[in-house]
Amino acid sequence: MHYLILLYGDEAGATEPGTPEFAAEMAGYEAFGELAAEAIRGGAALQLVDTARHVRHDGDEVVVTDGPYAEATEVLGGYYVLEADHLDEVIDLVRHIPATSAPGGGSEIRPLVSFNDFKGLDEAGMGRTTLATLHGAQAEARDHEAFVAAHRDQVAVGAALDPTAAATTVRVVDGEVLVSDGPYAEALEVAGGLYVLDAGDDIERLATEVPVGDGGIVELRPVMDLSAIA
Repeated sequence: MHYLILLYGDEAGATEPGTPEFAAEMAGYEAFGELAAEAIRGGAALQLVDTARHVRHDGDEVVVTDGPYAEATEVLGGYYVLEADHLDEVIDLVRHIPATSAPGGGSEIRPLVSFNDFKGLDEAGMGRTTLATLHGAQAEARDHEAFVAAHRDQVAVGAALDPTAAATTVRVVDGEVLVSDGPYAEALEVAGGLYVLDAGDDIERLATEVPVGDGGIVELRPVMDLSAIA
């Protein structure tokens, strides 16, 4: 079974590239990558939340606005997709992710209804790739199937989630693993799923076609190219 791991944290405490603290954090993620290599099926770090845009569907009107869809101190900083037989196996891995033990941070585990790595980040242009998370009212599965069929060259990854009620949040505080039912934060809920879109300057137009229900929102966050960071 596939699980989406959403990594949340406080950007105010984020480490700066080029510092020893940043190098130590990256070493932590590299160590997790080695530990969970057999389970990892995808993942990406995101650029800072001030790069976010959101697309709101309101009847026949679609409005694109700068900024995240919800203001919050803690924000989504990245994600993994893990494959495992049981949730307990995932929790045992997730506790080793640096975001899980960062001050103010935590990881949200969501079972996936479906996961499609159409071309993945390796084949997509990293500098052109954007994570689109779906919030609020959701569209029917057939609408998503039609969207992917129409834009197959621009959809790198697609994932549909179980309802929020199936979420599990994991934090590590003072060395103790804290596991709770429910999402990391109600205000930040990713409702229906996500896409990774390889669209470059065409991203806003493409995002207006991502299917959500009336009142639904698509949040766009550029994927970070860690290889370009010294």
